[in-house]
Amino acid sequence: MAESFKTPPNTPGNSFWGRLRFRLRPLFDLQMASLMKTLTPWLANRAGSVLEVGCGGAPYRQYLPDGCKYQGLDWSGASKAFGYEVEEVTYYDGNKFPFPPNYFESLFHTEVLEHIQDPHEFLRQCHKVLVDGGNLFFSVPFQARYHYIPYDYWRFTPTSLRLLLEEAGFENIEIKERGDDITVAGYKVVSVFYRLLLGSWPEKFCGCLLAPIAGLCLVIGQIGFRKPIGSRDDCLGYSVTAVKKG
Repeated sequence: MAESFKTPPNTPGNSFWGRLRFRLRPLFDLQMASLMKTLTPWLANRAGSVLEVGCGGAPYRQYLPDGCKYQGLDWSGASKAFGYEVEEVTYYDGNKFPFPPNYFESLFHTEVLEHIQDPHEFLRQCHKVLVDGGNLFFSVPFQARYHYIPYDYWRFTPTSLRLLLEEAGFENIEIKERGDDITVAGYKVVSVFYRLLLGSWPEKFCGCLLAPIAGLCLVIGQIGFRKPIGSRDDCLGYSVTAVKKG
């Protein structure tokens, strides 16, 4: 099954235009915008050793303070499946993390857990490599299309996330909604707009007609992140923080 609209790689690259495109992307990608609002403050408060799992092109390491020791980890099939390969990243078979226990002070992964066949074991691996009292951050989508086909397995609720984390040995769990149902409605309209623009000429024409509405939805979505007015029970996704029990 082919994806009707494949999200561009989330990596700044080494060129000026690549870095500029990455910086501007949150203005046009409501999922990424909602993630950045919670991820960047968390990264800014890190110190010591930090592991990013499922790091792709490692786009977020630039937000870590100077002096942090960054380590990226990704699946060995990522290059073939997703087009990601970075020299500074360790690649593994997707089972046991290739690091000793109690090794990292912080660990994060973004929009990764839905692509893991066994999320229970994955979170146990996260727990294993963190020091006692180590900090975990991750994000998952809730309202998102079927993507990176066929490696897209789950959508998680706050209840399921809390259960998974408690079973893995984490505490001080905080789960924050990203957006509300109004944000979701705007996100869906914008997604249709992008898909039409990449389609046939009749689809491109329809996309142009939809452009003013899509632009309005982007504005409403960005405002909604600052002051949500809709239902938080239907959101774009969740950002989660937790601590390994000491």
